[in-house]
Amino acid sequence: MAPSTIYNNTFLNSLFTTKEFEFVNNMDSDMQALTSMMGKEEKNRDILVTFINNLQDRVSNTTSGSELEEYTKLLSEVQSVFELINENIQLLQGCKQTSEEINKSIVDLLIKVDSESGSDAESKFAEEISTLKAVISDFSDVLEKTKEKVSKNDIKINQFLQNSTVEKYLDDFEINLASRPLETVHKSVDKSALSISQKYSDNNHVLLVSETKKKVFLPYSADEVLEYLDQYPDQYRSFDNVVEKEFIFPIDFFVKHPVIARFRETYALIRDRESKPILEAFKLAMDMMFRYDLNPAIIAACKTQEQLEDYLECLGKKKLDEFTDFEIRFELTPFKNHHSKDAAF
Repeated sequence: MAPSTIYNNTFLNSLFTTKEFEFVNNMDSDMQALTSMMGKEEKNRDILVTFINNLQDRVSNTTSGSELEEYTKLLSEVQSVFELINENIQLLQGCKQTSEEINKSIVDLLIKVDSESGSDAESKFAEEISTLKAVISDFSDVLEKTKEKVSKNDIKINQFLQNSTVEKYLDDFEINLASRPLETVHKSVDKSALSISQKYSDNNHVLLVSETKKKVFLPYSADEVLEYLDQYPDQYRSFDNVVEKEFIFPIDFFVKHPVIARFRETYALIRDRESKPILEAFKLAMDMMFRYDLNPAIIAACKTQEQLEDYLECLGKKKLDEFTDFEIRFELTPFKNHHSKDAAF
């Protein structure tokens, strides 16, 4: 595959300094760390909710002056610690949200700039570039300050939970501090009970780009469709509903702006389906943008990066009959002139 253009692109060099490249590249690991930290805070919050409920019951059922005073004092302390945990969760959630917004802004800006004709794209988007650089710089500082603040709050939280009096009541209330996975409600689909669609076949091994139907039909397996139903039971009504929402698209989604479509589909393949780092997804998406011999619907049909590489290898050798990951069919409108710059169509 051709070397990535991302480091040599004038626009990108104006957007990212070495420090900013490093920050964007490390964003994934930073977000994984924040997710882990949030899991810990949410676990502590669940523990303290149970603790507070038990203490409030003790307060309600106690008439003795000394005991009531002790319970009331402890209740005030645990509520203060509870506020620290909530503060940590809010800080971490804010960082995750900002990270997602930065990621989207970078992708949107890259697409806009690289789809501009002419050489003045950089100056045209200068203000937007400057704003995004400032956001990245500010977020880098916020992220470090958030980690420091959460760490300081955690010291107070841990000191409270390790206090001998608190430990005594945790035992009394049968609250276990040991790590345990958070319970999740997950609705599983019974494959044997599921009525497979009569409208669409159980498995589709064909990518169909149809100008006559003005639609693109992506390949899928029954297992893929069932996985959508399993993971998102509130979003999909049936097998057919998944196929229509996830595997059938208007042809204009790929044809109207093929350069943008190639970037979008490659980025989605590497970032979402392969779960690889943001910068790696950018690199390959930039490489694929101007491959006029590559139909973006083919990228969308690929389930893995390996499938895309297999197709490109066959394309390079002019032996597309050797590509067997899925079948590719085109239904072209009769007598239409298909000799355009974007030869993929």
